[in-house]
Amino acid sequence: MKTLIIGGGPAGALAALAVNRHSGRAVTVVDPSPELGPGSAYATREPRHLLNSRAGAMSVDPDDPGDFAAWARCRPDEFLPRALYGRYLADRIGAVPHLAHRALRVRPVGPAGWAVELSDGTTRWASDVVLAVGPPPPVFPAAASVAVRRAPGYVAVPWSPGALDGVAATDRVLLLGTGLTAVDAVLTLLARGHRGQIVAVSRHGLLPQAHTDLPGAPLGVDATGLRELLRVLRGSPDWRASVDALRPRVDQVWSGLTLDEQQRFLRHLARYWEVHRHRCAPEVAAAVAGARAGGALEVIATRLTAIRTAPRGFEVAMPGPRTFDAVVNCTGPGHPAGIPLVRSLVADGLARADPLALGIDVDDAGRPIGRDGRPTEGLHVLGSLRRGRWWETTAIPEIRAQAYAVATRLASAPAQRAA
Repeated sequence: MKTLIIGGGPAGALAALAVNRHSGRAVTVVDPSPELGPGSAYATREPRHLLNSRAGAMSVDPDDPGDFAAWARCRPDEFLPRALYGRYLADRIGAVPHLAHRALRVRPVGPAGWAVELSDGTTRWASDVVLAVGPPPPVFPAAASVAVRRAPGYVAVPWSPGALDGVAATDRVLLLGTGLTAVDAVLTLLARGHRGQIVAVSRHGLLPQAHTDLPGAPLGVDATGLRELLRVLRGSPDWRASVDALRPRVDQVWSGLTLDEQQRFLRHLARYWEVHRHRCAPEVAAAVAGARAGGALEVIATRLTAIRTAPRGFEVAMPGPRTFDAVVNCTGPGHPAGIPLVRSLVADGLARADPLALGIDVDDAGRPIGRDGRPTEGLHVLGSLRRGRWWETTAIPEIRAQAYAVATRLASAPAQRAA
């Protein structure tokens, strides 16, 4: 039996490791990148880009939580460069068979097999397919004119290698978003000696909170609903420790909410949860605070009403008019329809959007729900595409757990599912 894993970033690496170790199946990874493991998140070469979690939380092996810290020869409480973690992933995934092409379509073949059509014109067959494609690209800003998309100063995907190379040191730069992606962009520009104005805008104008220098003492907290979760956080003497303690229970709370409650959370609370849950390293927070204090970075809470190309750069209504030489889309992962393979799965009836349109609908085992309302056997979803069903599904610990659950399921699959 063979399993094809589509996606060679962190989710794909974790899936390959888990399936290799626990299912006894042959594994092949499909991804156009020349190197497996780092993906876009850990392919950065900027040393100021640090992990947003301590080394002790980043092991690829749930049975050996100290593996990454031991590999990196560091303390478990340190925040290491993301590039180093990318090398760790590449080292741990090892010599897994790798098809360096893009998967264009996945279709069922017979009662127990799958065909994966690749960008080189070939087709590969498998008994099971794991979709570990990572986050979709940012959505094009609704306020921007069509001409902005083709303008030389517009950066659509800031985490692509060399994405900010065209930004001159004196350019006035507008960052759309104030989350972790915007923080990365600020650090990259400052590391290159940027002297021009940097303005980051979002609806709330909230930057990620900082981790403490040392981890707080573990707290025993519990919550079974949204109101209880808010009560615990507001009454906690250490909100960081409370957020970390609640993290394993968040998906249970999320699944217990009605659709209306989930929608209200998205409208009113999601951004506040995100900046407290997805924190940045203390050194990163200090660098951003220093940039703001020194005038290099301005953060504004506002809604942009228009972004237009100008004779030189862009004219932005925010609400008053301002001009910029470069606009960088730091809004974070967009809609899953931005991934061509996901669009083809939906068009073929093998998947459908979840009720919140955050990802694709999946069952408790991570199998996509098809157009007919039934789980698609033989397909498995990891990571950000599960976002509508599970709120905590984008960080390494959660994806690691998902990968091992899929591997366990594959290990117990009937023998007749051979490809």
